[in-house]
Formats: sequence, structure tokens, C-alpha cells
Amino acid sequence: MSVSYCMSRVLDIARLLEAQWAERIAAIPEGCEHDDCGAPRCCRERAAEFLRMQWRIQRRLDTKGVRRG
Repeated sequence: MSVSYCMSRVLDIARLLEAQWAERIAAIPEGCEHDDCGAPRCCRERAAEFLRMQWRIQRRLDTKGVRRG
């Protein structure tokens, strides 16, 4: 996932309720129309990976009592 092409879409998903993430990730096309997208992994896979890490970070902060901004 090239940051300049797909990251804004991923950040938009991150602003939603976590319960909506899976549906929105599934809607991301597997292929990307940009040749320099970062193959071999597709945009959907990279988006899911990024959001999974954000989820883990937040869960860790929650256990430490850190609130979201």
C-alpha cells in the first residue's frame, strides 16, 4: 500500500467504530490501479495489517489506563 495512494482510506477507516472496520476493509479492492503500490501484498491486506496493529496498540494503552485523545 503506497502511502500516497491508500493511506488516507485506511485512516478514514481508523476513525470509525472498530466494529465497522472489518466491513470497510473487505470493501477495499485486492488490486490497486497504481503500478508502484507495493506488491506482492494487496491494499486490503496492508490495510488490515495496519489497522490490526492500531487495535493492538489501543488495547495495550487501555490496559494501562491511557484514554484516546
